Amino acid sequence: MSVFRVVLRAAGLCLASLLAVAGPREAHAQLEPEFYNDQPYAYGEWTMGRRVDDSQFRYCVDPRDPGFEQDGDVAEAIARALLLQPQRYVIPNTFEVEDLTRLYSILLQQCDVVMGFKLIPGGYPPWVGLTRAYTQVSYLFVTAKPDLRSLGDLPPGRPIAATGGTSAHVRLASYNLSLAPAKRWPIFPYGTDQMALEGLASGAADVALVWDPSFRALQKTNAAVASFRVIAPDPLPPTTLGVGGLMLRQNTFLRNAIDQAIAALTSDGSLAAIAAKFAAQAGGKPR
Repeated sequence: MSVFRVVLRAAGLCLASLLAVAGPREAHAQLEPEFYNDQPYAYGEWTMGRRVDDSQFRYCVDPRDPGFEQDGDVAEAIARALLLQPQRYVIPNTFEVEDLTRLYSILLQQCDVVMGFKLIPGGYPPWVGLTRAYTQVSYLFVTAKPDLRSLGDLPPGRPIAATGGTSAHVRLASYNLSLAPAKRWPIFPYGTDQMALEGLASGAADVALVWDPSFRALQKTNAAVASFRVIAPDPLPPTTLGVGGLMLRQNTFLRNAIDQAIAALTSDGSLAAIAAKFAAQAGGKPR
């Protein structure tokens, strides 16, 4: 779950978790979003009306997101907790209109919540509502170098490939600038997790900093990435972000109900069990 998927590029708003894209899960956020204050306009939205069946829990997942299957299981568990009938909509991989308008239209027509968004503080426009986090996901330092056990083992001057614009990239860059010039690493920003990992595979970097779900997904399909291993972030602390659902802000009643369901599913261990299942499949830690 992540939290996933594919870079949502929308008038300066990269809505993490729907259309990011380094391996599917970037779809939901490789770049941290900028403010986009105007509510988008969807053609014909006055004809879309309001939902009429309150017995359904309508949710969307995006298969370009590496964590979409886990997010779907979480949505199904939320529906059961709310005693609602789950209605799943799979977002098609098309780019016929600008992405922010497309997301707005999907929320009007197809679902009440889109699963798998990074909960970046202050990172979304006023028309967006976010649920509480249903999982925490990490950024990882990975390498092919057998002698590296942590970031601190990387000699000064050796290159790092980082997915640009993420909170983990910003933290790494800030720390690097605090060091004496002779002790710094050159940090090269890449547009997606996949590109950063390709930089590592090509030898352009000794370490890559990427989003956990993207790394796990690419390990399944890319032989070079499968050989990479995770190292400790020391001397930096781990960088994690909560992953939740994205809604229209006016749906406050449903959002409060979802938040209560997430709290209950967290307390009874249901969400931890879902995370553990997918972590076992990916060969990593629960996200």
